[in-house]
Amino acid sequence: MNRTAPVCKLGHVQLSTPDIDASLHFFRDLVGLDVIGEDDGKVYLRAWNEIDHHSLVLREGPTGVDHFALRASSAAHLEALAADLRAHGHEVEEVAAGAELGQGDAIRFVSPQGHPWEVYWEMEKGRQDSRLLNQRGKAYLRGSSPMHLDHINIACVDVAAGEAFLADRLGFLRREYVQPTDGPVVASWMSVTSQAHDIAIAMDPPPSLRDGRLHHISYIHQDRSDVLRAGEIMRDAGCEIDLAPGKHGISQAFFFYVKDPGSGHRVELFAGGYHIFDPDWEPVRWDETNIETGMVWVGPDFIPGSGGPMDPTTPCLPVADGAGRATAAVPAGVDGDR
Repeated sequence: MNRTAPVCKLGHVQLSTPDIDASLHFFRDLVGLDVIGEDDGKVYLRAWNEIDHHSLVLREGPTGVDHFALRASSAAHLEALAADLRAHGHEVEEVAAGAELGQGDAIRFVSPQGHPWEVYWEMEKGRQDSRLLNQRGKAYLRGSSPMHLDHINIACVDVAAGEAFLADRLGFLRREYVQPTDGPVVASWMSVTSQAHDIAIAMDPPPSLRDGRLHHISYIHQDRSDVLRAGEIMRDAGCEIDLAPGKHGISQAFFFYVKDPGSGHRVELFAGGYHIFDPDWEPVRWDETNIETGMVWVGPDFIPGSGGPMDPTTPCLPVADGAGRATAAVPAGVDGDR
């Protein structure tokens, strides 16, 4: 893209789980991520085709999200972003290098929609385990074996305001969106890369309608056969499957949605999608006349807010310190988080 946004990609997600052993089994043995290290009660994991040190951090605690991490476009962009956020009234926490394994100095802040963000520049590269020099890890060692963390889908009450924050402060571009003929924007797919989306932001389905929610994190696979194999792995392991398999119209992703049994966090295992290379791309609008096609092009019917298994979201947790520990949270299961 002929532009430089403050951030250049989605880097990692730190999740809190009540049963870290069950979550570790899920992400390591069934999804197939590699454990890179452990420190201060946190486990760091990476997919086989990721360059960065890690893309997922797990710690034991109530179900929730400690932070979503983005990589800055440069050290100067990180410094400028901190100043810009403060100038617009946002509290910014400085996180020293080493607070997370492999990571340099970072900043953390919470969006007006209640989502905790971390932005860093320096990150150690993952170890070179593969003999293929342009690939860090060994593919197909375990589980469904995804290539890398692809995107997150977050939820809030006012999607237009959340979209504006991502665009104005972080430089994300709208790629596709859902807006009824006589209503507000209810979902938006945005990116800073060439992908159709690095982040999707949608209205938290009723009756919840809360800010600071996570719908799912997503790992991408090489092709559809990997996703179908993932389905058999998850089914045989007795995991809770929310929706699968099928292809979204929006983003054109071939999907399989499953719950982490340790935490209840939803994970999308997918393949496909498309890239955008044209600087004059016009965002694609979907409305009430075609939303069913947008949600599912091929596969099981799904309409958000219909009360099905895809509606529940999990909470984001307030960050108390540089280690990403939460100050408080509603225990999993109390308010429909699981």
